Amino acid sequence: MVHKFLFLIIFSFISSSLFSSLLAQGKVEGSALRVRGGLFYGGVKTDIEKRSTFADYFLVDLNQKWENGRGLDLINQLGADYYQSLGSGLVSHAFFGVQLNGHSRDYEWRSFYPAGIGIKEGTYKLNYNDFNLGLTLSIAPNFRILPKYVLRVVDQSFEGSLLGAGVPSYFGTQKTTAQGIAGLVGAGFEYDLNSDVTLFADLLVYGPLLINGKGSYNNEVILLRTDGGIYSTADGGYLFSSQKFSFGASYQLMPKLRLFASFDQEKMNTKSQSPTAFTLTTAGFSGLGTAGQFLAATKEETIDLTGIKFGLTYDIGF
Repeated sequence: MVHKFLFLIIFSFISSSLFSSLLAQGKVEGSALRVRGGLFYGGVKTDIEKRSTFADYFLVDLNQKWENGRGLDLINQLGADYYQSLGSGLVSHAFFGVQLNGHSRDYEWRSFYPAGIGIKEGTYKLNYNDFNLGLTLSIAPNFRILPKYVLRVVDQSFEGSLLGAGVPSYFGTQKTTAQGIAGLVGAGFEYDLNSDVTLFADLLVYGPLLINGKGSYNNEVILLRTDGGIYSTADGGYLFSSQKFSFGASYQLMPKLRLFASFDQEKMNTKSQSPTAFTLTTAGFSGLGTAGQFLAATKEETIDLTGIKFGLTYDIGF
């Protein structure tokens, strides 16, 4: 809700300011606040899918791939960066800012166990906020490199319902949450083809660096079966890093206002740290189920984001 409210504020401000004083064209001139907002269309594949699939192997329940991973997200790269002019030398600007990103998917999938079929679905939400700090290196009049340090905060959740039709039949729920924080190193590249068109690329290449918060991971599965019940849980720390590659172009619609579009591919590597895991059934402690929960949590998996971003940037001069 906060993301949507901020989105409306920024775009309302842009609309009301279109005809104010003129600024630079492709690059930031002087000191300026660059506000932005965009959309993302593409695929989201969560690490929770891979962990759930692995843990279910130990319950002899084989999951198919989760469906409905592709969709449109309205909150992407929503935020602002402030550029402080440092003069006309090689290091032309220092900048800092924040970008908010949100993804939501309603997954559906089937599973198969020895004498039945599972019908499963769930709602997944991924939010990650990037706090950026960096420099603009003006290598040439039309070419810039922007090394940066990114503090990323990740928060994801999944709530699912599980139904089994067969022998035994079952009904259950799954709730998973994960949060983490990490420092990442990246760089941006900008090349002005002319006064209106700029090509750009954005990379995250290394992390975690300096900051690697322990985070938290919790997974809970409750199954009520015709032959008894099962309760499984894993709870521990949560670590992640990220590699990202993005390239695209921006076009100046009018002074201050630019339209951008890019292809983005990002992988966040994740795993739980030192989890406490166990599985209980109506017959007692399940060593096999416990092993499944522990190994699923500690496996290094990835959150995969692949798609197209498009949106607007607007420069406010100071």
